[in-house]
Amino acid sequence: MVAGAALAGLAALGAPPAGAAAEKCPHEVGSHQRLTDAGGAVVQDWTLTGLHASADAAPGYPLAGRLWEATVTVRAVSGAVTPVIPNFSAMGTDHRSYPVLWQLASPAGVSGATLAEGQTATGKVYFDVTGADPAMVSYSSGGPKPAMMWCDMAAMGPMMNMPMDDCPCCGPDCACCGPGRNGMGG
Repeated sequence: MVAGAALAGLAALGAPPAGAAAEKCPHEVGSHQRLTDAGGAVVQDWTLTGLHASADAAPGYPLAGRLWEATVTVRAVSGAVTPVIPNFSAMGTDHRSYPVLWQLASPAGVSGATLAEGQTATGKVYFDVTGADPAMVSYSSGGPKPAMMWCDMAAMGPMMNMPMDDCPCCGPDCACCGPGRNGMGG
């Protein structure tokens, strides 16, 4: 009974429960992220996996650095969804941003063709990495904060806090990682 009251008190103060460190961060590579627009009429579900150096060719694109890739899957949950590939970017552990190479013509690349409700598309997104290895991929919808992001938690250690609305793992005290952690390695 005392333990229950203590847990209730910690929850009321905003402290993460003892098992919170075992919870998976909602922004970890491999997690599903939802993007809603058009007043809620269009809902898309995105997953990003496999952020790593690529062995793929970059036909017709003169790389300035090293080619990196991630595999993305987008599903049209409701409404017709047109994937906006240029909204992706990767960030290195040195805080350098690498825009997606949306213009790279690759048969393995994710299609930007409109998906009818219930349809799914899977393919790669590519980045020209000219500095430190990427540790995060984000999707911006024009605001000051990313609309979605996926983090390589092991590589994020030296990086900064990346605040997002409605994210329990993106503040100074990450509920997913335990007290004093911020989900971004802080």
